[in-house]
Amino acid sequence: MKIVVLATGRPKDKNVAICAGMFIERIPKGFVEMEFAAPAKDGNIEKEGVLILKRLRKRDTVILLDEHGKMYDSVEFSDYISESLGTVEGRLVFVIGGAYGVSQDVKKRADGIISLSKMTMPHELCLLFLSEQLYRAFSIIAGTDYHHM
Repeated sequence: MKIVVLATGRPKDKNVAICAGMFIERIPKGFVEMEFAAPAKDGNIEKEGVLILKRLRKRDTVILLDEHGKMYDSVEFSDYISESLGTVEGRLVFVIGGAYGVSQDVKKRADGIISLSKMTMPHELCLLFLSEQLYRAFSIIAGTDYHHM
């Protein structure tokens, strides 16, 4: 199984892109990759939704990131990732919407919704935070000392 972080728009801040990429590169090869859907120039979430949906496959398990979703601590999230590695048939795709969120069609396609925080954060920081938490999850699964319990 592969995990895909599908974000609307590439990070404009090169430091965010570098840091997010750094965490993804630390995960064993082939498990996680980042993909980007083009943002609508006018902020139209319906247009962005079409572009997001085009990147999804029929067998994908889609998890939308939204501040109203289920919250996990890092160990619970690693348990979720570990369980998903053994049960998800297609890809596990985490969708990060643009600045204005995602369309209703993307919400309907989602198999689950998780929250990284009750606070609203810019989607670029969401990408960075999710990348770090994925690295942390794989570190917990592998039993390395990155996560101190």
